[in-house]
Amino acid sequence: MLHVGHLAVLETGRQLGNVLLVGVNDDESIRELKGPSRPIMPLSDRLRLLMALACVDFVTWFSDVQAHGFLKVARPSVWFKGGDYTLDTMDQDERAALENIGAQITFLPVIPGQSTSAIITKIKALP
Repeated sequence: MLHVGHLAVLETGRQLGNVLLVGVNDDESIRELKGPSRPIMPLSDRLRLLMALACVDFVTWFSDVQAHGFLKVARPSVWFKGGDYTLDTMDQDERAALENIGAQITFLPVIPGQSTSAIITKIKALP
């Protein structure tokens, strides 16, 4: 579910390179990561929304739960994640793939309270 937190990270990340390619987990890998009630929106809708953003140049998807296979193919020069991760807490296979291709790993600040889980919680609390 695209929200302001995602937008802020994408807009900031776009400034780090010449082209912004966004890799998106497919529906099945999201279910594995987040549980049976996710994703909220199907892959086709998520891809379409991302492509509508001015800061995004290309969008693709991958079926693995972790992104390391995608990284080996995409070979980014810069890889960014939300600041809720660190080098130690990010997936270490992902980190190794990035280090093997010489990519710069950057963590961008998150906007407090802006997460899909927080939005879902608010919606569920509505009368």
